[in-house]
Parts: sequence; structure tokens; C-alpha cells
Amino acid sequence: MPDPGTAGSLRIASWPGYGATHNPFVHVFLDALRDAGCTVDSIERVEDVGAIADRAPDILLLHWAERVFGESQSRLQVLTKIRSLLAALAARPGHCRVVWLVHNLAPHDARPMQRLVWPFYLRALARQVDGFMTLSPGTVDQVRAALPALAGKPAVGLWHPAYPDAILSPNERNAARAGAGWTPDQCVLGYCGQIRPYKGVEELLTTFRATPRADLRLLFAGRPGSPAFRDWIEAEAVRDPRITLRLQDLPAPAFREALGICDVTVAPLRTYLHSGSIVHALSANRPVLTPGTPFSRSLAAELGTGWMRLYQGELTPDLLRAQTPQPANIAAPNLSAMNAARVGQAAARFFGGLR
Repeated sequence: MPDPGTAGSLRIASWPGYGATHNPFVHVFLDALRDAGCTVDSIERVEDVGAIADRAPDILLLHWAERVFGESQSRLQVLTKIRSLLAALAARPGHCRVVWLVHNLAPHDARPMQRLVWPFYLRALARQVDGFMTLSPGTVDQVRAALPALAGKPAVGLWHPAYPDAILSPNERNAARAGAGWTPDQCVLGYCGQIRPYKGVEELLTTFRATPRADLRLLFAGRPGSPAFRDWIEAEAVRDPRITLRLQDLPAPAFREALGICDVTVAPLRTYLHSGSIVHALSANRPVLTPGTPFSRSLAAELGTGWMRLYQGELTPDLLRAQTPQPANIAAPNLSAMNAARVGQAAARFFGGLR
């Protein structure tokens, strides 16, 4: 239940809002805020942030500051949109508080101009916000260290909400694995999600090919970031019959199936703040092999034995060869703190404290 006088009376304007289709997080998070008693308005373009006075929100919630790049067609448009956003924040109504949900500390696969502009943009943006949120208690200090302008501002480390519809039933899993040509005694490692170089894809492919274990399989499921990267993946995978590729956009049912047929998901991410792919895998009751980071270490401490299989240094054939399915007698990951309703209520309380 929403806290009286705080969550129940809050009006939230979110950029982006329900029009964002690239990441299901936005819908899950905004639905959770509504369930907590908040009213949610969607802002779909950065230009529309300037019209927030007409919406009269209590909270302007910003996601993915790097969207100014994705919404622009030229360098001039990038600079124009940044100026527009910063001007809108400076001119916001006096009662409106700006909260930045910091998903990333840097844009992925940034172009040279974006890398040049990013530090100046972030410092200017950080000065305009009244508080910030992260998607793990373990990443608040990481953000403060990276962005000194946020160091003295109110903050809360929420949990990235889990995806409760991710689990396949045993019958669904067995049928999907049989359809892929895999037998129950084979151990399937999986990489599921957007396939980008920064996610360690090349390291995973080359390391897997060097792993001498006949019953091991590797599934790559998702859309590569470029045609050239697709060509490279296909050229590498064809050398090893243990590798299966599904290089395409994955609608929700296909993504759920891909996760469900894996015994272990591998996420060799290094330069990131939070990962929805890791949360999706855990939501499907799939253990995750990944480097130790503030985000992954926080998850490991929260979830219980064996679900986060952390390593330091390089991904090696020995690490892959040692992977086995999670034993049947191990309890499911403890995702209670990542329940969307709890996350929405915690966010609403934080918003209410800024009023």
C-alpha cells in the first residue's frame, strides 16, 4: 500500500515513458509506480521535457541520459537537444523535483563525438538534479565516485525489478531443448540479449572454442549490433558445431524460451553499471557466470548460494569447462527484494521525501 501523503499524491513525469519499446524495464518500473499510488505521465522525446510545466509533475524522472544521442540525426542536433534539456530543467516549476535514475555511466558503443561531449553533459545534468537512484544498493557509491556533482545529493539504491514471467515450466523447457537438438545430458551455456562488442561477446566465443568438453553447448540468441559484427560471429561459430546461433530480434516469448533452455547464462560484461540481461536470467532461475562488479557482487550477496558465479580476470576455458546446471536441491534465487511492487513502493517513498 502507498504511504499516505507521499506516494499516493505524487504525479510523476517520466522521460522516456511507456512509448519506450527497446527495454521492458521502463514498463515494469512505471507500472510499479502506478501500483504504488503514483500518477505517471509519459514524455517520449527530449524536446517535450520543456513542456513539463503544463503537466505540473511533482517529480520529473530521467532515464538513460544518452538518449539525446539516439534521438538525434546529427552532431548539431545532439548539441541542440542537450541545450534544450538543460534549459528545461533549469526552468522547471519550483515544486518539481528532478530525479535521475542512473542506468549507465557512459553510453555503450559511443562514437568519438559522443565520448567528447559526454563528460561535460553529465556534469551539467548532475548539477540540475535533486536526487538520484540506482538499480542496486551496491552501485550508489560507484555513481557518487564517478560523478562528484551528485556526491551530496539524496540517493537510493533500489533493486532492478525481476521479471516474474521469465520462468519456463519443465515441460516447456524439455520441448524447447529437444527442438534445438540438445539432449538432457548436455550442458547448455547461453548468451541471450543484445549482442554488442562491449558485452564481451568476442571473449566468450573464442574462449568457448578453446574449451575441450564434448557435452558443452553454447547458444547465442539476440540481434548483433552491426552487419559486420554478425559476419564475424557467424564466421567464428561455423568452426565449432557445438555453437548454435539465433541472431535476430527476440520477441518476449522467444527471449523467454532462449533463457529457459540454458543451464547457465554467461555475461562477460566488464564496463557497465547495471544489467537487465543478468536480472532476466536470474528471473528465469538460471545461474549467471559473470565478472565481479559492484552490481554482480550485490546480487550474489542477496540471492543465495550458486546463482551468481563470479570470477576475476579473464574468462578462461577452465571456467567454462567447470560449469554445470544448478543442482535440483538448491533453493531458487531469493528475488523477494526485487519484487516490482516492493521496488515501486521504495521509489515512491524516495520521491515523497524530496517534496
